[in-house]
Amino acid sequence: MKTKQIRRSAERLFVRDVKTLAQISAELGVPLRSLARWSRRGEWMRKRREWQHESPRAALDILKRQREKQMAAIRDNTAAAAPEAIDALNKISLVIEKLESHVEAIGPMLDTLERFAEFAGARADAEECAVLYKWTEMFLDEQRRKYS
Repeated sequence: MKTKQIRRSAERLFVRDVKTLAQISAELGVPLRSLARWSRRGEWMRKRREWQHESPRAALDILKRQREKQMAAIRDNTAAAAPEAIDALNKISLVIEKLESHVEAIGPMLDTLERFAEFAGARADAEECAVLYKWTEMFLDEQRRKYS
């Protein structure tokens, strides 16, 4: 793979797959320093926040359009109000409801984490930052397992 392709793959893994630089380094065989430089120059953290903030909204829009189509089909009797159509409508509505409650919390949560990272970075030495980073990764891994 060429450097440009590797950089794009690394960015995708960081932004969309929410992998750490250490995980990406191990997966792609790229030195951690190079990844850190690419991340900083390419503003990967900002892109990750935007992706995490926007992707649930995009999913919500798709689901809402699907719900409207399902409702129109039932109204127009094209689905003949089949139990499957009504069940699908109910399931879509439940997913929308759950996503909406989570989407509203993502932005403020990420902002708080970013402010804390700046706060800790300004006050901690390298060793303390490494410990904090390790704990943060452990916590995030636990949360991913819990909610995936």
